[in-house]
Amino acid sequence: MEALRRLLKAEFTRFVIVGGISAVLEYSLYFAFKNITDYRVANVLAFILTNVVTYVLTKRYVFTAATQTNRVYEATLFAVCLAGALAVNTAVLWALVEFASMDDKIAKALAIAVAVVWNFFTRKYIVFRNRDVAQQTGN
Repeated sequence: MEALRRLLKAEFTRFVIVGGISAVLEYSLYFAFKNITDYRVANVLAFILTNVVTYVLTKRYVFTAATQTNRVYEATLFAVCLAGALAVNTAVLWALVEFASMDDKIAKALAIAVAVVWNFFTRKYIVFRNRDVAQQTGN
């Protein structure tokens, strides 16, 4: 039981580090894109580009396993969960900017924070939860 607690804590710590890198990247890309397009388009572009990087980092450093998985299956799960995260992120940003009249610098940071929670749970319990199941769907 203690070993499990240590594993989860280390896993969460790695997730926070990768998440921090991703959050800084997404926030920076958002404002770079916002200089040339609408904030909603900038949000989608920044989110997608950041999460390509995040997928690689998460797979390599956060939710690691000894077994090989069906990469297409895993990437498909990741994409589905990512679509949900993008919807949540965009909805939070839009609602805070449009309805709460919040500055988008603060709204974007809050939208990232909400998406981080979504991403941790969906990646841990859906995408990287059971690599044996992924293997059984066809290598």
